[in-house]
Amino acid sequence: MAGHGASLLLLLGILPGLVRAVRIHGQGREELYLAQGDSVKLGCPYVLEPEDHGPQGVGIEWIQITPEQPGPEKVFLSYQDHHVNYGGGSGLRDRVAFVQSDPGQQDASIRLADLRVSDTGTYQCRVKKNTVAVHEVIVTVQEKPAVPQCWSEGELIEGGSVLLRCYSRGGTSPLAYQWAKLAEGYGGGRLPSGTIQGRAPGDLLIRSVTQIHAGTYQCRVTNRVGYSVCQLTLSPRPRCGGVAGGRQAGIIVGSVLGSLLLLSLLGLLIWALIARYQRKECQRACSDCRSTSGDTVPTRACNVCAHHGYSPHGISYLQCQHGDGDERAAAALLCQEGIRHQVACPGI
Repeated sequence: MAGHGASLLLLLGILPGLVRAVRIHGQGREELYLAQGDSVKLGCPYVLEPEDHGPQGVGIEWIQITPEQPGPEKVFLSYQDHHVNYGGGSGLRDRVAFVQSDPGQQDASIRLADLRVSDTGTYQCRVKKNTVAVHEVIVTVQEKPAVPQCWSEGELIEGGSVLLRCYSRGGTSPLAYQWAKLAEGYGGGRLPSGTIQGRAPGDLLIRSVTQIHAGTYQCRVTNRVGYSVCQLTLSPRPRCGGVAGGRQAGIIVGSVLGSLLLLSLLGLLIWALIARYQRKECQRACSDCRSTSGDTVPTRACNVCAHHGYSPHGISYLQCQHGDGDERAAAALLCQEGIRHQVACPGI
């Protein structure tokens, strides 16, 4: 059958050297989006057709074509005569290898490790026998979204509005944001009613907060190569609880201020009673002094002395009443002397 097929090709005028003997599984172009730091297998399995059997060995070449390095094609990995060769200048030497120890056994697949954004480009696998079969893989390496930050803005009380915010500071664009409520028994991560998309991509607005909105919310940031998440727990406070708390605080502050005012008024009352008692005692002592001195002390001056609590030379007016005759006489003289010199009653 193989000989009949070759004869048929010769009859058609096709040279044996152009027979497509090598065939790569999935031949054509493949496109992959990969995350920075990951590893990937670039497949290139092949088969040899019966027409291709012969003494000539299989040759394999892997070529990298990048937008950043235009120019002639550079082979970064090859296989010929049971030998593996590494090319230079691609930065892949320490991160690339054939998957099989002997790529000549119908598998030219390779593995790239620790991918970098600079590895983005087109990779060609070329398998040579009598002819050449080519398989291309377009590799795009991107950064996964960085772990986002989650926070809330607004007063978390029933009936109020709260804005949930989510933002990732790293990752290859475009980034997509999605919020979900992870509370147990709530329909597998759906959002409750009353939630709408905010102005920014990572915003979620909750209007008229109720207890149904209590629970844990998760923000998921994704791009073509991966995702990252953050979580936020909401515990709305009852509106009446907030008012009662403020009212209770006001009652406490008012009670303290009222107690201080009451103590101040009580102190003033005690002081006034003591001052009144002292004035009466002085007036009575002064009256006794007048009667003892033969009413020689002027009434106005004596009242002023009583008002100021004058006690000249340490002798009290009470001594006019309770002392002996000599003491009453001395007290009367001192009282008259103090009034005369206006020592006890300045400003008279």
